[in-house]
Amino acid sequence: MNGRINPRLVVFLALIVVVVGGLFSYTLRRQPPPLPPDRDHRGAATPDVCLSCHGPGAVNARDPNHPLNDQCFNCHERA
Repeated sequence: MNGRINPRLVVFLALIVVVVGGLFSYTLRRQPPPLPPDRDHRGAATPDVCLSCHGPGAVNARDPNHPLNDQCFNCHERA
């Protein structure tokens, strides 16, 4: 080797760092929120109770990007 750093190698390594960092930060943000500890959510014991407010067409309907399963407590923890 002649002591010089190959610029293509530097770009390749920088790209790997950016991709790994982006994937890591994406996984940190994607945690589902816990149930709020307010009066409305303390009685939420079944998905039917949740969907009375968060079901399709309800007052506080789920976001369109929310998964469609109705097993709320698989992801959301009680506070």
